[in-house]
Amino acid sequence: MSDMDSLVDIVNDIESKLDDKDTVRELALKSSRAIERLSRQMIQQIHNDRDPIETFSEALQEISKVKSIVEDYPELYNSGFLRNGFQELAEAHILWALKKGEEPKSPNDLDITSSSYLIGLGDVVGEIRRMILDALMDGEFDHAKTLLSKMEMIKNLLMRFDYPKAIVPIKHKQDVARDLVEKTRGDIANYIANAKTQEKIDELMNKL
Repeated sequence: MSDMDSLVDIVNDIESKLDDKDTVRELALKSSRAIERLSRQMIQQIHNDRDPIETFSEALQEISKVKSIVEDYPELYNSGFLRNGFQELAEAHILWALKKGEEPKSPNDLDITSSSYLIGLGDVVGEIRRMILDALMDGEFDHAKTLLSKMEMIKNLLMRFDYPKAIVPIKHKQDVARDLVEKTRGDIANYIANAKTQEKIDELMNKL
C-alpha cells in the first residue's frame, strides 16, 4: 500500500465518523425542538392554571432520548445547539415550581446543562412579569408585590455571575432582568396609585 493509499483510508475513516456524528446531531436537534415545543406548551398551561404534569413528563422523556442519542458523542450534549431546548425546559419547570411554591429541581435532576438552566432562569423573569400584569388587572396588588419579590430575587441571583460569554452567555439576560424588574416596580406603583385615585373619586361620587 502506498503512502497515498494509506492517507485515503485515513480520510475515508474520518469522513465516515463525521457522517455518523452529523446524523446523530440531526436526530438530537429534532428531539431538542420537541423539548422546546413541549416546554412552551407547559408555560401556556401554567398561565392558564392548567396542570402541565403530562407535558412535563413528555419533555423529560425527550431529554432521556437526547442523552441516549448522543451517548457516544458527549461533546454534542454540552454544545450550544441543544441549549435552546434545555433552557426552555428549565424556564418552564422553574416557573411551575415557583407558582406552586415548591422547590425547583436542579440541572442534574432535569438532566440538562448548568448553563442552560441559568439562562432559563433568566427567562423566568419575563414570565413572572406576565403573571404580575394579570394580577394587577384583577386588582390583586398584594399578590403582585409577592411576585415582584420573586422577580427581584431571581434578578439578584443572576447578577452574581460575571463570566465570559464563552462560558455562559448570561449578560443579556442580566440586562433584561434588571430592566423588567424596574419597569414592573413602576407598573405596580402606578396601578396602586390609580386604584387609590379611583377609590377617592368613587367616594366623592357617592356623597353627591
